[in-house]
Amino acid sequence: MIASTVQIEELSAEHLALVATWLNEPATNQWLSSDWRNRDVTSTLVAQVLRNRKNRLFLVRAGSVPCGLVALADLDLADKTAMVWYALGDKALSGQGVTTQALRALADLAFRTFGIASLYAWAMAENKGSQKVLLKSGFREAGRLRSSASLGGSQTDRIYFDLLEGELQMR
Repeated sequence: MIASTVQIEELSAEHLALVATWLNEPATNQWLSSDWRNRDVTSTLVAQVLRNRKNRLFLVRAGSVPCGLVALADLDLADKTAMVWYALGDKALSGQGVTTQALRALADLAFRTFGIASLYAWAMAENKGSQKVLLKSGFREAGRLRSSASLGGSQTDRIYFDLLEGELQMR
């Protein structure tokens, strides 16, 4: 586990280019939804997503250093649901629990601030790292949509995960 404190803060305009750089990395971009995957992610695109009221993007800091992104998408306040997604920008921090801590903080914020009752996420079947982050963050596997995502020119399964407010453990 990383020694630094992991914090999240609302994404501001000053970090749009940095986040776009992270999301453009092929090792990250391949796992994103089709809205982002295989396209040039620019700071303008990130700003457009940020302006949509159904999205909330948060910069992750390890200590004081920006190192990743966690986000709520498809925020539905009537049904009290949202999808989470995330990306670690600083790969030197991989395996140190940064994304797990940030995702827990995001879930706590979603439950407390937005009144969300249920969070969900998906990961491609081949993305074992993302599945591990979700499970360590308290999410549980909820099901599978077969051949529902494109990866490297082939279809693959999406594995869905969910988390209810009472299941969050902040460890």
